[in-house]
Amino acid sequence: MQLKAGSVKKIDITKYCSSISNRNTHLLALEIAEAYKDSESILLTNGTEGFDIVENGIEKVVQEIADTLQIPYEKIQFESADILTKSNIFVHKKKMNTILVKQLQPIDHTPPTKHGFGLFLGRATNERLYAFWKSLMFKDGIRTLHHDVNSIEEHTSEFVGFICEHNEKWKKIKELLPYSDTGHTIDYENDKGDILRLFQEDERWKNIYDNIGMEVICETNTTADTFFITEKTTRPMFYGRMFLTVASPDYEKNLKDFGFDIFDDIIDKSYDNLEGYLRVDGVFKSLQRYLQKPIDYSIIEKRLKHNQLLVVKASHERLL
Repeated sequence: MQLKAGSVKKIDITKYCSSISNRNTHLLALEIAEAYKDSESILLTNGTEGFDIVENGIEKVVQEIADTLQIPYEKIQFESADILTKSNIFVHKKKMNTILVKQLQPIDHTPPTKHGFGLFLGRATNERLYAFWKSLMFKDGIRTLHHDVNSIEEHTSEFVGFICEHNEKWKKIKELLPYSDTGHTIDYENDKGDILRLFQEDERWKNIYDNIGMEVICETNTTADTFFITEKTTRPMFYGRMFLTVASPDYEKNLKDFGFDIFDDIIDKSYDNLEGYLRVDGVFKSLQRYLQKPIDYSIIEKRLKHNQLLVVKASHERLL
């Protein structure tokens, strides 16, 4: 068959992987084999996701597929919103992060009437379950964990590590789920996640942030050498709140390099070089110090506004 010069076949690999695992890779092999019949090269795209292709194992799977089908590595490329794109085997291109699918407009900030914390979780992971368990030790919090314990087999879950390493904690958490302190249930199935991404359009967030002085963010990527910003990080900045992040090592350093204010002069961010459970422990140590001595938001209003305007600019110009 005569291949068309420069022809590229795009394959959506979000069907075959999540942030920390892969699935149905035999079907991916069939799709790659079929694509290579009439294309000069193959682009494996994560869409708007920034999954760590090394951590979730999909890079290794594709390498084995390429070896079996005798496809040169240079004929296969990955694409994702992971800004650091860490593959050592294939070309891994950065894709524009369009997680902010609407152009935001600035809103007025008001200081929190209460200086509690927020922790808003949907999908369960090892770090998120550990963070949720830690948060239960603090009374001044608004928490959600909209996870249906019947929706997935525990032994195949993305949090099987937490189940094995912290089984007693898991048993206590499991009895509470799904959990919400917000007085309402976020319907992920019907909203299709829009309440999280299109946060400016949902009035509930204004009321929630009125009671929050600090948000604990649990990002999608938590592994080293990745940097993937989602609505989880941009939402508290848009509403003029400070934050602590359970994310990849140097995540907040990278935010700072982008121009965001991480308030590391007034909040202990020494956890930023850590990952996993150790990072969660560090985050909650910083949270405890904040709750013991909350910060006067009127003093940092200009800095908070700076973050909001940068988020707004990013939504208009797709800077992320």
